[in-house]
Amino acid sequence: MRALLCLIAATASAQPLPLDGIAHAGFRVSDLDKARLHYTTYLGFQQAFAHRDGAGKITLAFFKINDDQYLELSPTLPPNGLIRFTHVAFLTPDLEAVRRILESRGIHPPPAARGRDGNIAFSLRDPGNQRIEFVQYLPGALHSNARGKFLDQRRISDHLQHAGVAIPRAKLDDAVRFYHSQLGFEEFWRLDDAPGKPRLIKLLIPGKRRDIIELMVHDEPPTRAAYGSMHHINFEVPEITAPYQAILERGANDSRIHPAVNAENIWAFNLYDTDGARTEIQDLRKVPNLPLAIAGLDHGHAAGFFDRNLHRYDMHLVGIAEPDGRLSARYAGRYKLPPSLFYANLEEMLDKTRPKAVLVFSNTFDHLRIVQACAARGIHVMMENPLAVSLEHARAIEQAARQGRIQVLVNYETTWYRSNHAAYAFTRGEKPIGDIRKIVAHDGHQGPREIGVPPEFLAWLTSPKRNGAGALFDFGCYGAGLITWLMDGRRPLSVTAVTQTIKPQIYAHVDDEATIIVRYPHAQGIIQASWNWPYSHKDMEVYGQYGSVITVAANDIRLRSPSIHNYFTLPPQLLTNPPHKS
Repeated sequence: MRALLCLIAATASAQPLPLDGIAHAGFRVSDLDKARLHYTTYLGFQQAFAHRDGAGKITLAFFKINDDQYLELSPTLPPNGLIRFTHVAFLTPDLEAVRRILESRGIHPPPAARGRDGNIAFSLRDPGNQRIEFVQYLPGALHSNARGKFLDQRRISDHLQHAGVAIPRAKLDDAVRFYHSQLGFEEFWRLDDAPGKPRLIKLLIPGKRRDIIELMVHDEPPTRAAYGSMHHINFEVPEITAPYQAILERGANDSRIHPAVNAENIWAFNLYDTDGARTEIQDLRKVPNLPLAIAGLDHGHAAGFFDRNLHRYDMHLVGIAEPDGRLSARYAGRYKLPPSLFYANLEEMLDKTRPKAVLVFSNTFDHLRIVQACAARGIHVMMENPLAVSLEHARAIEQAARQGRIQVLVNYETTWYRSNHAAYAFTRGEKPIGDIRKIVAHDGHQGPREIGVPPEFLAWLTSPKRNGAGALFDFGCYGAGLITWLMDGRRPLSVTAVTQTIKPQIYAHVDDEATIIVRYPHAQGIIQASWNWPYSHKDMEVYGQYGSVITVAANDIRLRSPSIHNYFTLPPQLLTNPPHKS
């Protein structure tokens, strides 16, 4: 008999707990009406039922996520109360089986009790003194009677995917033993502050939903804000943009609401309730993490890349090739970059770091050499405009890209302007302004020296060899690209350019003023590239048979037609369906 009992105990110890996943998470709130407004308005969860005291006052409100999962809010938090999170509960179809297995693993649960909701449950305390509950839904209970009800279509998510539990570091080993060895939760990811010093441990709960508990590790006693962040809940969504936009449209205006790729390389954003408890919305698909390298730093737009992209999780910088040691040191100091990133030799950097793509911030003459080196290694390239200093270089770049089977992209700032895309829309479909007759592109500024470009940038912009020309190449390429796009890539009948140097005392070797006329069978393009504008200028005029569209910087346009006698501004986001021609 003793052997049989030992065998039964061993079998129970080895089998996983019969769990479905998280049943609910509980929070204390200071003002239930405000909390209800938060969870129903922003997150779309309906209050399904509530417990009340003898005076009819709500003591516990249940907000439905899906037929198995709920949020429980208790209006018992004192003003500025430190801890809002009360407990997390796990759903089981067989509470007695859970009890037997836990007993076999050295845990002695208290007797199960029927709650006011009609279900049976028992609770435990983890090594950090956090209450966890095991619950079985019974027929006739509030949760069972609510099946198929209170499922608002406005729900931001229908899956509570994980809950965060705060654990003191001194209790971490005991907590891991409790959750992993005794409850059978499987560790699958951790984030370390330093080797052997985890800040977060993710544990997979047995069950069909594969829900998760996150152990949020702390050293010092957490502040109120820290507790609000660590004790959190997470909702899974299939894509991050729609719920983010929905949250904003519903009136949320917290500056902390901003999608970002987190340490797991997953898109997420946070929302905080009226007492500072954190709700995380997360798209569980992994974001590809692209290894990138940089070739050259003497193009001033390199600073823009570092300013905007150093902290992105969907890419990481593996190397920088720049032969000028002083320039490398300047960037290293400004952006706190480790010396190991920098190489004086391009080929050495490519061979040692093996990037998937290279961003080129060099002078234009060096584009060919860099593309050839990357193409030989199958590495894609994106460079700042223009493509090349000459047709000969452009053809050689084309050949190298074809042989290396790589993509070569040229970044034109105006490509991303919403105003240009809106103007394009007026020349498509029913063509509200009619067939194009004239396109005028204005591009440039007061001059590179006048606007204060860095000396290494100015040195090659004013070199006919390294830049190919002056304003003609610096800004003529913008209009050329836009006109080619608007004219569906057709080859023009002729191209005529007039250049001059108005400020020879500054630009002695290159032009600073250029006008290019591109002739088509039934249209003309005029490109005005200049280092003599009184201000920065990147606008375009498109004239058709019936009207015109004029872009105003990046985001606005002005429209004129026979039925519209005054110019007015239209936001491009309203132009997905341009008006019919009059």
